[in-house]
Amino acid sequence: MDRMTIRTSIVPGLFTALLVVLGGCSPQFKPTDLDGTWIGQDHTINSRGKSLTTKQITLNVDSDGLITGETTWTLVEGPGGNHNDKPVTSDAEEVMGAFDASTGEFYLVETRENGMWHGRMLSKDRLRAFLVQTGEKPVVATVELERQFD
Repeated sequence: MDRMTIRTSIVPGLFTALLVVLGGCSPQFKPTDLDGTWIGQDHTINSRGKSLTTKQITLNVDSDGLITGETTWTLVEGPGGNHNDKPVTSDAEEVMGAFDASTGEFYLVETRENGMWHGRMLSKDRLRAFLVQTGEKPVVATVELERQFD
């Protein structure tokens, strides 16, 4: 093979590889991809001990990535949680936050308590999130959720 043949064979291949790599740098999600209802098993530790719950998160995400929504949980096993200093086996919380479509990351704050959520979309139908709530009744939770379709 002469040098010209090698160049004409390698250059298009390198160009194609570069396009594939650079194409992977474009945003993976759009702001409304996080919009919807998500459900999963939540592993929680709080002032009462460790619990397993079913978590549902319903999010409304606008075109700017701003979020409003609600999180709910129902006890599967363990001691459960607290609401107004009383033991409970289910609860709900309004949330608001923001979604970064370029990374798939989202951040939520609870409106009644000081809980903060940080999560990431793993795909358009799966996400992983962590809750951290400090204070007198601390809570830490981890959950992987799947999109619910109507």
